[in-house]
Amino acid sequence: MAKFKDIISINNFSIEEIDISGIEKIIQLLPTDGNVDSNIAERGLVYTLEGQNLCQEKIAQLDVWIGYVETKRNKAWSSAALEKSKQHGYKTAKDKEWYAQSETSYVEAYNELALAKACKKWFENKASYFSGWHYAFKTFLRRDYSIENATGLKVSAYNPMQSGNTSFPGKSDDEDMGGDMTWG
Repeated sequence: MAKFKDIISINNFSIEEIDISGIEKIIQLLPTDGNVDSNIAERGLVYTLEGQNLCQEKIAQLDVWIGYVETKRNKAWSSAALEKSKQHGYKTAKDKEWYAQSETSYVEAYNELALAKACKKWFENKASYFSGWHYAFKTFLRRDYSIENATGLKVSAYNPMQSGNTSFPGKSDDEDMGGDMTWG
């Protein structure tokens, strides 16, 4: 039985050790030269969804990690401002604050938080990259099948109106599924 706690677990977690090989493999499977045909686009739809899934799982885990590191940073700042600053003879609130911001454990936790946020941003950018490719493939297939259907072949693949899908009421075959204006 799969459990959500296994997906978001941060036991023995290290940002430097996150496995991104699956994401890199999917990126290598996407076209690099702009040449796309219906076979590439159909496979690309699956690849890009898998890439988005991989990224989103890591983003969920990173959100938990960021919360943990923020707590660690806040604790380090409080400890430095309330306890360690007194031991070093700081009396005013401003002196205690300055001391806390430069105290080693706070700086380390702050840097760890910055790394975690940068890592999350990287995964969000990759998810967006896959989303962009997914939309491009979907749009290509929609237009490609529209051209084939215009010839009288009546290809039904990836055409929600011909396959009996009624979840797109009011959409004509001429409209792009993504909402863009038509080209023709």
